[in-house]
Amino acid sequence: MTTKDSGGLLPDFESEPFIRWWNEADKREEQQRREVADEEAREADLQRLYDAIDANLSPHLKAELAAENETARVTPKQKADFAAFRTLCTKWGMPYLPARPQAVAIFLAEGDADTVSRRCKSISVIHRAIGESVDPTEDVLVRAIVRQARNEAKVNSNQEKAG
Repeated sequence: MTTKDSGGLLPDFESEPFIRWWNEADKREEQQRREVADEEAREADLQRLYDAIDANLSPHLKAELAAENETARVTPKQKADFAAFRTLCTKWGMPYLPARPQAVAIFLAEGDADTVSRRCKSISVIHRAIGESVDPTEDVLVRAIVRQARNEAKVNSNQEKAG
């Protein structure tokens, strides 16, 4: 299966086994191209369907859509909170989108109850705004930190009232 001219380093490009292998490789490559093209066509069809659904429902939901868009907007303070979170994640070498609950927990570990709650909501809002399917702030670890901050605030408040 090697050429006589090359001293055995190159395959015999005219041999039947090489031609069969080449043809099979061509067939596999063409099949992959067809599968990719089919998937792209399916995605395009689905997008047209989604667009049609949006177009048909939107006129009947104007007020509700406006209210949803208003609550989904990211405020400048939320952007600033998330920028601080992103900086911390970058410093620690952790991803910030999508964030892991442990990264959120580290970020929320300091601060009073109001700051912890606000920062937690900021991270949640950003994840929802970009369409992440998992909100890291819903994790039990993050919820426990928020609960602890609130409990500490209550204890401090009660101590101030008593003292």
